Amino acid sequence: MAQLDGTGVFPDPEHAPGKELMGHFRRLARSSPWLWDTVQFTIAATDAEQRTLAFATPGLAKHLTVLIRRPDAIRVEDDAGAVLFRTEHINDSRDGRFVAATRKSWLLPPQLLSPVYGDDGLVSRRPEAAYVNELMPVGLWSAFLDPVEVAGFAPGPADMAFPHPSTIRSLRVIIDEAGRECLEAVLSRGHSYSPLLPEAPLLGTGMTRIRLDRATGICVLRQVLDGPGAGVEHRILITATDQYMIDGLFTQPQASLSDMRLAPLWPIPDLTEDSPDAARHRDGPAA
Repeated sequence: MAQLDGTGVFPDPEHAPGKELMGHFRRLARSSPWLWDTVQFTIAATDAEQRTLAFATPGLAKHLTVLIRRPDAIRVEDDAGAVLFRTEHINDSRDGRFVAATRKSWLLPPQLLSPVYGDDGLVSRRPEAAYVNELMPVGLWSAFLDPVEVAGFAPGPADMAFPHPSTIRSLRVIIDEAGRECLEAVLSRGHSYSPLLPEAPLLGTGMTRIRLDRATGICVLRQVLDGPGAGVEHRILITATDQYMIDGLFTQPQASLSDMRLAPLWPIPDLTEDSPDAARHRDGPAA
């Protein structure tokens, strides 16, 4: 990859973002695992002509509602409220994974570990932890919920010309459609860019517009500006954070022997005055 000079990185150097704001953006991208415990949002996608793309669901939903409770509880509904996906079991035994004795099987959830924070209260350096939710139904959603790949787990070496996984071409503070404060940047891949999931990179091969919600660190906008997939846009609208979510929202309902709330329907024959059944029901045994 060819090295870029200042003009190539910032076409208008006079309006280049300040180093402090760029550092704040990268720390925000590392901070999501420690900024929220539960979230509810809707997600939609559009093509290059801004036409809504339907998801590959039974009803071809135009948007999906997603409820997530960390570390591994997920529920996905279509636009009619029908449940498309949810966690089958919560807090299952992990004996099988521990027996495997791999290093990955012993990693703790990030919420149980303490990162190194910067002066702004955001994460400067992340510890090794179990960040990827293997139950996520769509791989790219993991990158939306934890966009650390655009910043890296720690600040890059100071002696490198381009130490960061992505190059910030522009950066601004905006208020999104939900009235939430966000940081929006146009990024391109750097030398050390490594997607959280190789099959689902957050950044395209060209320029990509990324918008991070300032309160949660979640990527609420991904727009590919050029290259393959140019014009494709994913938007997330956060509707609730850190609300209490019961297990029943996520687990599959268990079949029971009987549910007394639903009265059984017993067929009753149409009785006439002179039938033996009528006499038995009215006066006891028929003569």
